[in-house]
Amino acid sequence: MKIPTSLLAALVLGGLASGSGQLPTLKQAAQTRGVLIGGAVGSTLFDDLDPDYAATVGREFSVVVSENGMKWKALEGSPNEFVYGLADATVAWAAQHGVQVRGHTLIWHDSVPAWVYQLKTPAELRAAMQNHITQVMTHFGNRVLIWDVVNEAISDAPGHPLRANSPFALAGPDYIDAAFRWAHAANPAAKLYYNDYGAEALNGKSDAIYALVRGMQSRGVPISGVGFQAHLDANFSVKDSGMLENLKRFHDLGLDVQLTEVDVTLPAGGATPANLARQAQVYGDLMNACLGVKCSAFVMWGVNDAGSWRAGGKPLIFDDDYARKPAYGAVLGALQGH
Repeated sequence: MKIPTSLLAALVLGGLASGSGQLPTLKQAAQTRGVLIGGAVGSTLFDDLDPDYAATVGREFSVVVSENGMKWKALEGSPNEFVYGLADATVAWAAQHGVQVRGHTLIWHDSVPAWVYQLKTPAELRAAMQNHITQVMTHFGNRVLIWDVVNEAISDAPGHPLRANSPFALAGPDYIDAAFRWAHAANPAAKLYYNDYGAEALNGKSDAIYALVRGMQSRGVPISGVGFQAHLDANFSVKDSGMLENLKRFHDLGLDVQLTEVDVTLPAGGATPANLARQAQVYGDLMNACLGVKCSAFVMWGVNDAGSWRAGGKPLIFDDDYARKPAYGAVLGALQGH
């Protein structure tokens, strides 16, 4: 994709600052392409001292994901004692603003309360997993119809087996199948995803995930799609990595594809015009790859650079002050077919 020079120049010069109204919003452009666009949000959504955060989300996004508020550790810190404060508030805000919610995440090794580690038998752990999935999905019901059921279960070790150090390893090698079956039983209307990082390209990890989901399909496991996180840097090449071909093979299995945690850090040297242009190129190419397989969602991991977990790399499409960066123009241009 070639980013229109005039659009890039206008963005760099600030001619399309937030709220100028000169172009359609991302939400409007994405709707015409049948794709959700959005980002991960936190408690800043409710911060009266930072009103531009919620204003940006409401104007530009059609889907949000609670960055940390729906993880097991946040919802069920003690056995069968659920606290839904931030999660409920986020879902309510989304409903009021016509925004959908991605549920993230039911089973993830890196956000597990201490009591789960104290379970000693596979039966105890599986019962806790089933109860957590059932309770959470029942609580949200049809207010949340997109779920990352299992997150990052494949390791980075040679051969990319399931994580041996995961607390869920005790539940047995079929715990992923079981989690999806429990989730489907809790809400048959929900779309259920396996989500992971480092698998955007054609590589060993994406091969392992491909084998995992093909196996799930062969066993009749109710999986709807795969989420590719896309935590990248501006040196990533969508073309050279074989990303489109990779996404297509999952799409060809009849699975939905989503980009779920997109951020692209700047190269060394920071926010120079050249680096911002390179970042924009990657963002535009990512959106085009997404559209190339009729993906259903393009979700970024945050709203503005200052609030990003990778803030030093200025990885998002809005700068610290919520002004649109060249990357915003690249995403919008891709949605508009430029």
